Amino acid sequence: MKLYLVRHGLSAGNLPGRMTGWSDHPLTSLGIAQAQRVATRLALLGPMPVVASDLPRALETARLIAAQWGPAATATSGAAVTADRRLREIDLGDYEGKSWDEFVADTDLADAFAREPLLTALPGGESLAAVRERVLAAFHEIAAQEHEAVCLVSHDGPIRTLLNHLLGVPAERHWVISTTHGGISLVETSPEWTNVRFVNDTSHLAGLPSSDDSPVAGVAAATEAVAAKAAGAGDAAAVANQTATGAHPKA
Repeated sequence: MKLYLVRHGLSAGNLPGRMTGWSDHPLTSLGIAQAQRVATRLALLGPMPVVASDLPRALETARLIAAQWGPAATATSGAAVTADRRLREIDLGDYEGKSWDEFVADTDLADAFAREPLLTALPGGESLAAVRERVLAAFHEIAAQEHEAVCLVSHDGPIRTLLNHLLGVPAERHWVISTTHGGISLVETSPEWTNVRFVNDTSHLAGLPSSDDSPVAGVAAATEAVAAKAAGAGDAAAVANQTATGAHPKA
């Protein structure tokens, strides 16, 4: 099976410097354009089932992708959108909607995320280990289905978590991979093996304004600076280059 991992388009909640987890936000005009570019990119590869996080920004992106194949394709080939809350972004708890500066100012919490990114839980929210557990459960369930291809629309946190798992990235290097709004990654999987073909391809977004010039959604953006400082920015970049592609036994 080919599994196309798509990060949703830019949403109204993805404001520079703000942390966005489970709150509801529609796509912006740029986010719609990004989703439409993804749809055009995948047009000749489908129709295929589309599984999405149940948060509005992901569902709206998924529906724009599925709409390209039309109702006839949906009926005959399964190009329908299925919502799966396991693909949600991390639950930010008390930090939902707060600025990333507020997060970084909580030095104990920020440093804990840099040192133990998987095991550190946000106050009132969840840990990345909890995100990993639910995302991998969804991945294994989808991978077990008999489809040639599936489009999975989610968020930076879940996509990053899945790719890190498949590439065998150590927990302390959790932040070395990131994704772009509308970016596509490709995973191929079978009962015997799983292979990461490419990560965060954005060639189809050429000519659109960038939505990632400032720190935006989720804990990922908020802690990258802290993690880079702790690990060394140059070292982190080297690891990112080394893990851009690769294969890992199915787990």
